[in-house]
Amino acid sequence: MSDDTDEKSPADGEEPEEKPTRVGKFIQKYSAFLSSFVIGAAGLIATSIWQYKQSEIARRQAESQQKVAETQAENQWRIERAKILAANLQVLASHGGGTADQRYGVLLSLTRGAILDPELAVSYALELGKDNPDYMKSVLASTADKDYTQLAHAFALTCEQRYGITREVEACKGDRFNGDRSDALAQLIADEMTGVTTAHPGPLVLLRDERQVQLDPARLAWLFAPYLTSLYQRRQWDELQKFESYSTGAHLVSALWLASARTGELTGSGETERLNKFHADERQWLSDYLFTRACDGECKGRFLDFMLSTFLEAQGDYDDVLKRILLRPRAEVGPALGKLHARLLRCQVATDDIGPFRDRVLVPALDAALSAAPKPDWPVVDDVLDVLALVPEAGGAEAAPWKAVLAKLQKLSPERYQKEFVERRASAERERRSPPAATRKLSFCNAAAPSDQSPESQ
Repeated sequence: MSDDTDEKSPADGEEPEEKPTRVGKFIQKYSAFLSSFVIGAAGLIATSIWQYKQSEIARRQAESQQKVAETQAENQWRIERAKILAANLQVLASHGGGTADQRYGVLLSLTRGAILDPELAVSYALELGKDNPDYMKSVLASTADKDYTQLAHAFALTCEQRYGITREVEACKGDRFNGDRSDALAQLIADEMTGVTTAHPGPLVLLRDERQVQLDPARLAWLFAPYLTSLYQRRQWDELQKFESYSTGAHLVSALWLASARTGELTGSGETERLNKFHADERQWLSDYLFTRACDGECKGRFLDFMLSTFLEAQGDYDDVLKRILLRPRAEVGPALGKLHARLLRCQVATDDIGPFRDRVLVPALDAALSAAPKPDWPVVDDVLDVLALVPEAGGAEAAPWKAVLAKLQKLSPERYQKEFVERRASAERERRSPPAATRKLSFCNAAAPSDQSPESQ
């Protein structure tokens, strides 16, 4: 027994053999199965990858074919569009009222079908507007993505709008052709202001740049006049506030126009108080703005030009700001004074405006300059006299303040009264009777009113 046991026992120094684990036994027993499984899984993965790559290739080929088809369709449409446009170009290029109906039909069809570029459609529509403003307005309303700056440039002020008066002179000859078209453009702007938002400002883009409004306040004020007047007449104060809050330029146009938008209708005491406060706020805002650094002498001159043309309609809203302009040093308001002098010398101011302007602005401004402490500001006095010498002498109830301020001037400075007022007044009358060749076409002094103008409006 001991010998057998000794034979089975491990030799001295040798480690006993380790028994395989269950996983090891499984691998030893099913090695062939495992090899087949691994190979099969690898093949399945490789097949999946190949199929994915094939599907990607197919997708890219499909996208490429779709792009080619879209490009071909677009090119074909361009060719067809060019053919359609070429076939109708002769009609669009024609002129005269006799072809207005035909041009309107062709242009409206091409515009609605997006065959014409917006810029080209607007150009043809503006040309059509010279013969039929309603047709033009209809086409422009159907034109998407139009350039409102292009429309603003086409808006031409009439002499009545620019000066408050019209005469048979060269400067006013285009009124009969441009007046109705400009009215239709202003109405289009009013229609398209409905539903504007900050993201889609529509016509408000014209007022985004404060500097652009300063350069052409009269044109933009008349362009937005129907819209602003409608809001004012319906007392839509929230909409007016929304309009003014869009930009400083929008507030400028609103304050400038709404001063002359008074309708004179009867109102209750509560509404009258609300209207008076509204106009006082607008008047104060405009006056404060014109004397900031943002508005230089040229800027003041352009705003003065508009205010002079609508002075009577403003019912006093412009009085204070115009007096402030006259009482400022020439270095600050020189261009404004020059524009005012030229307008009065050439009789480019309505008779109904001259009297109130003289009595409510010029005479008080001269009196204030003469009464300045500790002594009169003589350069300012000279500037006011230069303008006062160009207006008719006051009569009736207004004669007393006129005579009083001139007597005050004559007492303080007889030489200045004679040279700056009497002699300059006589010189202006001579120039009006026989204007220089350079300004003859601009002078209204010796020109007749249009033949179709009623005597009351003359």
